[in-house]
Amino acid sequence: MASSRSLHGPSYFPNYYSLEDILATNEKLPCKFEKTVVGMGYLDSSGRSKDLEKGTKLELPLWLAAALGPRRKLVTCHLPRAFNERYREILRADATIVDLQGLAPYFYEFGRHLLPLVGAEGVTLGQLLTETLKQRLRRVMDSSLHCLEDDAAVHKARFDHLERTLFHTGRRMYQDHQLWLARRCHIITSIASTEQSGKRKLSEIS
Repeated sequence: MASSRSLHGPSYFPNYYSLEDILATNEKLPCKFEKTVVGMGYLDSSGRSKDLEKGTKLELPLWLAAALGPRRKLVTCHLPRAFNERYREILRADATIVDLQGLAPYFYEFGRHLLPLVGAEGVTLGQLLTETLKQRLRRVMDSSLHCLEDDAAVHKARFDHLERTLFHTGRRMYQDHQLWLARRCHIITSIASTEQSGKRKLSEIS
């Protein structure tokens, strides 16, 4: 299990105990079976056969597609709706207008897991993920530093999970910086005053 940590939580790396990783790999993507698979007909709710015939097209959760794809060559994986050509064009034009929370709540993590599954399209996908984050990062950080507490929910409504993590980290760092400027972050209560306060409380109780 990866021991490195990113921001204030588990790093973005396959992690058995990471809820983010579990949710991201549960997203579905279209797959085509390249071989007949015995005993897995139950995956196709519209089929009546006990087996999955060659050529069957299904949407599978990413974790299952990863298990059946690269090594076993049982399925060919294709990019899901969130990364199809239509949305790629929109993201290239202006990524800041896209509602990533509605499109794919774990957009970056989901995309990173897709890279080894989609063959040559993985290069284009990797570039898309990088450029999308570059375009949106300034707005994420501006919102985290300048929005009012009551408006925070509105500002982060269109952010995916990674962006929300960056948003909260930015706000926490800004608040810590304000405390430092006000010379409040270094205030330490002396042991003597703490003991005297405790004695007064005990005397009041008795």
